[in-house]
Amino acid sequence: MKGEVKMNNENLSNQDSQTKLDQVFEDYSVEAVPEEKTRGWLSMGLIWAGVGISLGLLLTGGTLGDGLSIQQIFFAAILAGGLLALVTILIGVIGAKTGLSTAMVSRFTFGNTAIILIAFIQAMGSYGWFAVQLGLFGRTSATAWEMGTGFAGNEKLFIVIGGICMILTATLGYKGLEFLSKIAVPLLLLLMGASMWRILQDFTFAEILNFGGNENPITFGTGVSLAVSSFIVGAVVAPDVSRYAKTPKHTIGGAILAFLVVVPMVLMVGSTMAQATGTWDIVDIMIRLGWGIIAFLVLMLAQWTSNDNNLYCGALGFTVAFKKLKKWHITVVAGVIGIVLALLGIYDNFDMFLNVLGVFIPPMGGVIIIDYYFFKKKHYKAPNLSNLVDFRSIAIFSWVIGSSVSLLTTYFGVTITTIPAFDGLILASVTHFILMKFVKNEKVLKEEKY
Repeated sequence: MKGEVKMNNENLSNQDSQTKLDQVFEDYSVEAVPEEKTRGWLSMGLIWAGVGISLGLLLTGGTLGDGLSIQQIFFAAILAGGLLALVTILIGVIGAKTGLSTAMVSRFTFGNTAIILIAFIQAMGSYGWFAVQLGLFGRTSATAWEMGTGFAGNEKLFIVIGGICMILTATLGYKGLEFLSKIAVPLLLLLMGASMWRILQDFTFAEILNFGGNENPITFGTGVSLAVSSFIVGAVVAPDVSRYAKTPKHTIGGAILAFLVVVPMVLMVGSTMAQATGTWDIVDIMIRLGWGIIAFLVLMLAQWTSNDNNLYCGALGFTVAFKKLKKWHITVVAGVIGIVLALLGIYDNFDMFLNVLGVFIPPMGGVIIIDYYFFKKKHYKAPNLSNLVDFRSIAIFSWVIGSSVSLLTTYFGVTITTIPAFDGLILASVTHFILMKFVKNEKVLKEEKY
């Protein structure tokens, strides 16, 4: 009898511990975010800015510095930031109004059964980048450590350390991303400002304005394409963050801060540093500017704020595909697998697969935007989630058309805007708009009356 009581007490204790853990990691992955948990524009802006201040974007800035003049880079950065802000706002507002993640919003657009494939592709797009960027993090951190300290850096060790850090904030969900971004973004902006100050010690402002990319010239359109491509998938999954917005206006404010202010600034600083130092290698740039070990810390923070978001968005998608598992369980498991993949060298072998995923995801955003703003807005409400049809064939067909166009523009030289992902988004949008105009009574809900 005493043994049974003791066992029951142990079971209750384990249940209490599990409940407490679930409460700590609660992130409303398959339901609407409660109003009392919502955040303001600065919170979201810092998270998106943290994603934007990444090694990849600084490298993109360096590439632009090789091929464009400083004036061209400025206008390319503003135009690219404006396009990213527009996509983020259009899709992000849907997340703000429904309180739902990208995968959950997509259930209204594509259907309750079709979402298993859609959410899985969305998740793999974000998760794939997590694994690849983690490999890049390990390689770059090891190089920065060696150049900054003179001691050999262990790439695999940095992959494990970085992966654990990224899993930690991604597992905590939105509050983890927010906490890290509030610390990292101001520090990263401060360091970029200090880097520009260093450059101004050797060059006058007039000389900087005359910087020109003559070594590997590119067209203005290519420059815009490079900048947009660096974040277009992130813009499409904006509801994963904007679902926490107090109002749609806060989503707009956050997107403007991140994409019209911070992203162009990062591109400009990256290109200016590249032209001033004569190299686009960000590690080499930091060392040449005299930052030493600070370069290592900057790269670690920049990749941490960017890559934990990839794991976070991937986990939200997987939660819809694997309904019986909690999001924080998925995050931990997926993160560990990501570490293993990075240790196995996925960074060197995964580019083509990721490019294909990048082709498939943006057209989804185009279909969602058209469906919500022009046709089915009234149905996009959390209480309707239990009453959705299994498949919406028009939306699926429009997505296939957009993805096919993206594939053509990516691999066969056909182009519309010079940005393959944007080509697919636009064609999917146009296709869905035209077809929905002809089909007046397509159902979103099972018990829908016309």
